[in-house]
Amino acid sequence: METKARRTILVPFDFTPRSDCALQHGVQISKMLGTDLTLLHIVPNLDSESFITEKLNSLANEAYKTYKVKPKVMVRPGKVSTAIKKIAHNLNAILVIMKTDGPKGLQKYFRSRAIKVMMGSDVPFFVVQSPPIRYSIKKVIVPIDFRSENKEKLSWINFLTKFYHPQIYLFRPNVTDYRIRNNLKFATKYLEGHNIEFELVHARGKKGFTEESIEFSKFIRADLIIIMLIKYITWEKTLLGLREQKYITNIHKIPVMVLNPRVDLRKLGGFTG
Repeated sequence: METKARRTILVPFDFTPRSDCALQHGVQISKMLGTDLTLLHIVPNLDSESFITEKLNSLANEAYKTYKVKPKVMVRPGKVSTAIKKIAHNLNAILVIMKTDGPKGLQKYFRSRAIKVMMGSDVPFFVVQSPPIRYSIKKVIVPIDFRSENKEKLSWINFLTKFYHPQIYLFRPNVTDYRIRNNLKFATKYLEGHNIEFELVHARGKKGFTEESIEFSKFIRADLIIIMLIKYITWEKTLLGLREQKYITNIHKIPVMVLNPRVDLRKLGGFTG
């Protein structure tokens, strides 16, 4: 009788302190979800494959001693901006847990490296800047706006609640817009239908919606913010400042789950755009 292979959580690792933070999150989440854990290092070519593999194996052994979880290791050639999401797709990874250092130089005006890596991925990313603050995910912030793609946030909330049972906060803008109203109606009906506890929180409207979402997340000591990348990131939108980037590199270092719009979920109906 064949045994079904366990899915894995992929952790890109570059031997920096922040990638070690990603490993810590990966250990914690893989234990909770009952998945494998894979450390991935991307190299320009395979000249250093054996050396890097040896370093990763040593790290995996140390992780087992410390956390009682031994990650698998993988070294692959390519460009970081394209290789990670391709490998995650090929592995059928359930999640990619990745560190971010924030945009530098011209990346502030174009696209940060992290956003380039995540754009178009069919596997969600869990972006971190610091170690976990709890052993579980207790409080999750879900900003709700006018876009139809919000529905994938709900499907992931439903998934997470099967393991963590967190308190969900739907954070809505302080504006009157029929699209937001319809999206909130669909979201509340979905959560109630799945017996998921949630609280609806109104932004005060004194600052930008993104800034107020982040401030509220800090106020309640949230463990996670779930956001959706916009489908098309144009040069003009980048110059005006990507709100997604503000979430990802938030100054309070709250982890952020980053999703990409999926065509198949639009068939669910309910959200407007």
